Amino acid sequence: MITALTTFQQWLLFSGTTVVVGCVAWRVLVMPRALKVLAAENATTITRIEQRVASLGLISTGVLFVAWTLRLVVQVMGFRDPFVPLRDDVSFLLFEIFWGSVWIAQGAVLTLLAVALWLAGRKSRSTSEAAQPEAPVVLSAGWAVAMPLVVTLAATLAMSGHAMGVDSARTLAVTVDATHTLAAGVWMGTLAVILTVGRVRGENSPAIFASQIRSFSPLALVSGITLVAMGAGLAWKHLHAVSDLWTLTYGRLLSAKVALALVIFGLGFLNWRRGLPLCDTEQGAEVVGRRGVWEVSLAAVVILVTAVLVHSAKP
Repeated sequence: MITALTTFQQWLLFSGTTVVVGCVAWRVLVMPRALKVLAAENATTITRIEQRVASLGLISTGVLFVAWTLRLVVQVMGFRDPFVPLRDDVSFLLFEIFWGSVWIAQGAVLTLLAVALWLAGRKSRSTSEAAQPEAPVVLSAGWAVAMPLVVTLAATLAMSGHAMGVDSARTLAVTVDATHTLAAGVWMGTLAVILTVGRVRGENSPAIFASQIRSFSPLALVSGITLVAMGAGLAWKHLHAVSDLWTLTYGRLLSAKVALALVIFGLGFLNWRRGLPLCDTEQGAEVVGRRGVWEVSLAAVVILVTAVLVHSAKP
């Protein structure tokens, strides 16, 4: 029971974080580049998409609140001493150990992030309703505040995971873990945003979709390389020998995660080579979209494997 609940909670936590990071990355990195190549009449459509991205981020933050609450429930279930009052166990977890401090900080970050995304959505909604001829490139206050908050959120995940259990260079391990999470969010989270709320209907929909995909493409390359580099660093810290990858449960889970990631890389490469030149046509956009859905779906499975991995015994 507790194992299944813990895995579900971690999957929600990692999935929600990936999408929230993707929402912020879309607004900060994809939208400005897309606006540069779009005609003026399409700029207002991008602003409407911005509003939907902010709403998606807000919903994902709500999911993160659920995961955050479940995290305490799971910790209490695992720590519970039947011979002492429940409030004593909760008080000890929250106020006597480092985990509790990180959990409280994470709740504060999520609260501020929800407010920031609500403000971002409100600002983009007012711009859209005013039918501005050009969408603003300058970040609103909500998006500007959301940027450091998602970085802090990734740091809190690292500070409550395996990175804190290393014997040496703990600060470096936490930094690498947080960067790994951010890279996954910028890559798969941003792609998920484009595929879900970034696609619109209408005569110019292929051009709007293509502008986002082409703006995202170099971002995906950098994020993918960063993801591999940070993942290799984490694996080197947690494994003692190459044979651990197939002789230990932890290593086999890690190998499965790497294998799935390689398939995602292959699909991404295929989209880059064959889909990118044609994504501004109806047929090309459909092909790119289908491959993208497969990428995001497999990424959800990778996150599930990660959720199991973080609660497996390290070598």
